[in-house]
Amino acid sequence: MERLKLKEINVVNEITKILTGDYTFEESLREVLKVLYSYLGVEHSFIAIREGNALKIASSYGYFLNKDVAFKKGEGITGRVFQRGIPLVIPNVKYNSAFANKTGIGRVLTEKHALIAAPIKVGGEVKGVITIFKEFSNKESLENFYQIVNVIGNLLGMFFKLREKFESEKKAWEEQRKELTRELSEKYSLHGLIGKSKVMKGIIETVEKVAKTDSTVLILGESGTGKSLIARIIHYESNRREKPFLTVNCASIPETLLESELFGYEKGAFTGAYTTKKGKFEIANGGTIFLDEIGDIPLSLQAKLLRVLQEKEIERLGSEKPIKVDVRIITATNKDLEKLVKEGKFREDLYYRINVVPLYVPPLRERKEDIPLLIDYYLKELNKKYGKEVYLSEDALEVLLEYDYPGNIRELINLIERIVILNNGRVTASDLPEFLRRKEEKRTEDLPKLIEETEKRRIIEALEKTGYVKSRAAKLLGYTLRQLDYRIKKYGIEVKKF
Repeated sequence: MERLKLKEINVVNEITKILTGDYTFEESLREVLKVLYSYLGVEHSFIAIREGNALKIASSYGYFLNKDVAFKKGEGITGRVFQRGIPLVIPNVKYNSAFANKTGIGRVLTEKHALIAAPIKVGGEVKGVITIFKEFSNKESLENFYQIVNVIGNLLGMFFKLREKFESEKKAWEEQRKELTRELSEKYSLHGLIGKSKVMKGIIETVEKVAKTDSTVLILGESGTGKSLIARIIHYESNRREKPFLTVNCASIPETLLESELFGYEKGAFTGAYTTKKGKFEIANGGTIFLDEIGDIPLSLQAKLLRVLQEKEIERLGSEKPIKVDVRIITATNKDLEKLVKEGKFREDLYYRINVVPLYVPPLRERKEDIPLLIDYYLKELNKKYGKEVYLSEDALEVLLEYDYPGNIRELINLIERIVILNNGRVTASDLPEFLRRKEEKRTEDLPKLIEETEKRRIIEALEKTGYVKSRAAKLLGYTLRQLDYRIKKYGIEVKKF
């Protein structure tokens, strides 16, 4: 008797581990039935779950000819437990008139087989029934088995309750995720790429094409040019938009941590690894991972990254078991990767793998015609954000258009935000930050010199074109010969003779 009690404790412990372990719902039910067989010799068992007004078998162990059956309330012994909500014990079940034998198990039962069925309840409502068939010897107690099956039914009831709560929260989370995805898809659409310059039109066209594929993309450009924005737009314009988009800045994470961050680790892989942790590649499965500053990834990790690209699999730290991943990889850098390859600091094979579709994003100073559109767009956005109606005078706009923006779009956005926060209504050049005004004042001071340099250059070009024949050069420039001679002398231009 004492030995049987120890068995019961072990069974409860094992089932508790299963129900709180890393199993799917279906796997958990199957493992529970396996424990009943391993520890208590239960040869045949099943767990039926409520679907509408009937129970259907969700998992079974042992001999059952027909698993695709439904138990209505009051139908058979399982149906009676479903109807009444109390456990039942039926000795010599094969010859009991209440035994419906819907599963066909009757053909393997003997007169020593008993049936024990217990309800699985959630908040007083029967959500399922666990039913076991066991051949009992004279030494075994039906009462003890009745108690343990009832305890297992209660454990399953708590498990079902947690599952229902999880499913409810998962459904709410899914709805929130879909709404967030919709909002992000609107925010990070092709409309977010602002510009009318030829180069921007080319970028938009390339993004539109590449988003429909799973190709790796290498985004090149200075800091602040919008590489991260383009990566997000590619993701949200793709078929992967419903799945995760994760960003990893390879330069900001120490080399010692970057590997575990990307690939995860097993419990005990290193000091402090008390639990197993998934890496970014596993978390992003089905979606997109954006590796920013890829030029800073250490050589020791480049081989692992190459394996992800080639084999579509990773290994966690402390494990030799490969894990398949389906992840699109987008990378970005402001470094010259070809130079790093020549210097032996970046693997050539990895470079070719990530450089399937290169995308160069030029700095703002190389697409000045886009600056008015960007200023207008972010001025509207930030006015809306801060509830203001700030607008720029012509002289203020002119100063902003002349600025070089070494920090590119990021600097432009910060500058516009600063203007909106610190001002109300009309903003003139005098309201702009001092460093912008100094640049404008210097530009104004240098204007006469700039005009003179331009005029001198035009005269030299005209003389060269006309073979240094001054009369022809003067006609080309719209000067009289006397005016041309005066300027030649003023600027010290050498007139070559042939």
